[in-house]
Amino acid sequence: MHRTALIAFGLAAALASPVLAETPAPKAKTSTADRCFFADQIRGYQVVDDRTLNVDLGRKEGFQLTLLNTPFDLDVSTRIGIKSRGGSWICSPLDASVVVPEVTGSSRSYRVQTMRKLTAEEYAAAWPGVKAKKPKS
Repeated sequence: MHRTALIAFGLAAALASPVLAETPAPKAKTSTADRCFFADQIRGYQVVDDRTLNVDLGRKEGFQLTLLNTPFDLDVSTRIGIKSRGGSWICSPLDASVVVPEVTGSSRSYRVQTMRKLTAEEYAAAWPGVKAKKPKS
């Protein structure tokens, strides 16, 4: 009888207690500087492939931009431009377009499809002469 009462009490306690749902761990907060940049901060660029380029912000930080379309002269261009649309910050692909001068003397603007910040290792590989900035802990 004593054993049955303990089991019944344990079952009643389990049913009465709230079920603890697993909550996802909170995402690490990122500052605007970790995901945004000003177009005038760009100090250099590197063509990765026919639609992708890395841009150097001059603080041992960079972003990789992938264009929606393939510019004809991206790989032979000695300069490019980055235009911000709708504000000063470039925080998403919708905020920027890449201007590529053409051999004919005119230039064309290309929309950015994806944008991401380079890791310290990717930055060091892209610009080997510059020591990569260590991430903050």
